[in-house]
Amino acid sequence: MTEGTPNPAPKPSFEQRMEGFGRDVEAAGERIGKQAEAAGKRLAADPAVAGAALVLTRTWGLVILAVGLWFFADVTLGLDMPTVPWSDVWPLALILLGVVILARGMARRRA
Repeated sequence: MTEGTPNPAPKPSFEQRMEGFGRDVEAAGERIGKQAEAAGKRLAADPAVAGAALVLTRTWGLVILAVGLWFFADVTLGLDMPTVPWSDVWPLALILLGVVILARGMARRRA
C-alpha cells in the first residue's frame, strides 16, 4: 500500500452482523407491535366490530357445543345417532361461511 491511501475498515465478523440483525429485528418487532396495538384499540372502540365479534364467538361456541354433544351422545352414551358423511358436510360449511361473509358485507354497505 502507498502512504496516501487510507486503510479500509475491517469487515464486521459474523457475530457482529448477527447482533446488528437482531437489533434491527427487535426494533421492527417493537414498531409492528405498537402499530398492531393501536389498530386493536381502534377496532375495539368500533361498536360494529364488537357486535360482530360477539355474534361470531357465540356462533363458534354453539357449533363446538353441538359437535361435542353429538359425539358425547354417540360415543359415550351409545345412542344411535345418524351417520354424518363428513365428505358431504364440509362443502356445505364453506357455502354457509360464504353466505355469512356476503351478508355481513352487504350489511356494512347499507350502514
